[in-house]
Amino acid sequence: MIKLQTKIQFFLFVFTLGTRADNTCKITHFNQVSTAVERCTDIIISNLLVPGGETLKLNVTKGTKVTFEGVTTFEVAYWDGPLLDFSGEGLLVEGAPGSILYAQGEKYWDGQGGGGGVKKPKFVQISTTGGSIFKNIYLLNCPFFCVGMHASDLTITGWVIDAVAGNTQDGLNTDGFGVGHAENLLIENSVVLNQDDCVVVNGGSNMVFRNIQCYGTHGLSMSVGSFTDDNTDGGVLKNITFTDCLVADGLYGIHLKTKKGRALISDVTYKNIAFSGIQEDGIYINQDYGDIGNYSRQIEITNLKMINIYGSVQGELTRPVHIVCSENKCSNWTWSDINILGTGSSYCNFIPSGFSC
Repeated sequence: MIKLQTKIQFFLFVFTLGTRADNTCKITHFNQVSTAVERCTDIIISNLLVPGGETLKLNVTKGTKVTFEGVTTFEVAYWDGPLLDFSGEGLLVEGAPGSILYAQGEKYWDGQGGGGGVKKPKFVQISTTGGSIFKNIYLLNCPFFCVGMHASDLTITGWVIDAVAGNTQDGLNTDGFGVGHAENLLIENSVVLNQDDCVVVNGGSNMVFRNIQCYGTHGLSMSVGSFTDDNTDGGVLKNITFTDCLVADGLYGIHLKTKKGRALISDVTYKNIAFSGIQEDGIYINQDYGDIGNYSRQIEITNLKMINIYGSVQGELTRPVHIVCSENKCSNWTWSDINILGTGSSYCNFIPSGFSC
């Protein structure tokens, strides 16, 4: 009798989950997530409400397909997050037409970002391998960092990261795509509207960022090193290309920033990058980030190419190009067709080949 009751209970649970014979599960309630992740390889998440303080954790079986339908809403709680966490091998994750992942960032924003005020959770973390593809995802109102990744062999395409409401509601540190470390990464055909870096790369190699539109951002960035530790080893960042992108109405267009520690940034190319309405520097490369005027930093930038960078910066104090290199830490930079209009003067303590500052 007990065995029969157990079988009935299991049948009722699976029926509620929406499991079909083809191993598809439809999740509509948060308590269905763990069983679906364990048992199913085709998961549909439909109009899900995620409780505050909980992570929607999708550590799924190799080759699993995950589809978001409707609006996935994350209830408010003041914690670190992340709100959504993907891991696994060979995933296909996509948003159905009209679907939204809504983090309610407007209920956290206070003009202080990660520097104070209420604690704000990170939104999405991706830790996948094996040729995973994430496509057509719409993120709305990230409280804090929007997307972080430590991944390999990953493609992200057709995303919209929309935190534009933060422009008037005190959004801050809403970085778009944050690459903590990646190998063999492609991010393409996406739009970012936010109040910090559009893309920021901290570590890894073999990456391409193409056809990305950035609005209100701090630009297409690389950030390496530590604010506090001279012994930090950031490794080698190599073979990274940004191409066919637009950066509009933000603080910077392109920003490479290095801090304390040791690392090598090599073989980086920016090609066909358009600026419009940049408010401070078009191209800003500073090896004294966080300690202005300190030219003794040890992180090296070599083989940096800039090709066909054009557009406008606005305001009397804006600079088309602003280069601050540490002593003997910039080498073999080749630039061509740099045409950035603005009323301010460029400043360079290192002159790339093919460019007149």
